[in-house]
Amino acid sequence: MMDLRDFRFLEAVAETGSVTRAAGRLGCVQSNVTTRLRKLEDRLGQKLVERIDGRMVPTAAGAMALDYGARIVRLSEEAEKRLRSAAEAFPPLRLGTMETTAAVRLPPLLKAARAQLPDLRLSITTGTSGELVAALGRGDIDLAFVAEEAAEARFESVPLFEEDLVEVLPIGGAAEAAAVVFRAGCCYRARFAEAFGDLPLLELGTLDGIMGCVAAGLGRTLLPEAAVERWRRAGEVETRPLPPGRGRVGTLALFRAASPSRRSIDALVALARG
Repeated sequence: MMDLRDFRFLEAVAETGSVTRAAGRLGCVQSNVTTRLRKLEDRLGQKLVERIDGRMVPTAAGAMALDYGARIVRLSEEAEKRLRSAAEAFPPLRLGTMETTAAVRLPPLLKAARAQLPDLRLSITTGTSGELVAALGRGDIDLAFVAEEAAEARFESVPLFEEDLVEVLPIGGAAEAAAVVFRAGCCYRARFAEAFGDLPLLELGTLDGIMGCVAAGLGRTLLPEAAVERWRRAGEVETRPLPPGRGRVGTLALFRAASPSRRSIDALVALARG
């Protein structure tokens, strides 16, 4: 594969017209230039320079290689500039969040981040608490907003906020005897089983899907009150409080203590805590 050093040698020969002068520009002996060019030509299977009237000039293939090389250099310089800029400001941050948190808590947080942390580059994925903890452990994400039950000692944790959980049913309360829940690894699913026992499961991957199925009378669910408020206000579902001691759940920020994105993590977590 042609690298930047190959391009520098070829460029020096093309611009000076001489292997000797190219060696002087590059600060090496003539044989190094000759050997590198010969190896590059052997690898590509064609001549890149030829001697015309006493000067070394690029062939058509050599001109093509120089054009690609110039583009590689520009991209390399651009990448270095952007990465240095990111290091001076905020490193890129990959956030994983629960679907319910993304629906309710994330929009105002993102608005505040745009205003107060304009240099922060953020990518977002959603999943269950279990999925997010696993992704954090693999290094696929840098920061996870998860339920407090998902905390693990290997990660740093910061409390963010607490949620009031409610039972969600279709209007009139008549629902099939089924639990409409997120995939395995969701803390609300586990809380449902604790509160109402084991029921047939209807698993979905999105909050909209769960609420649509509950509204249609296909079952009931357990979710943060704030996450289902717009459906309740629209008259699509009704909610019931849980017994005392079962209706609260905390949300944590989890991250690796030595994360390269720690500066961005600290800034976003501080913003999330208000």
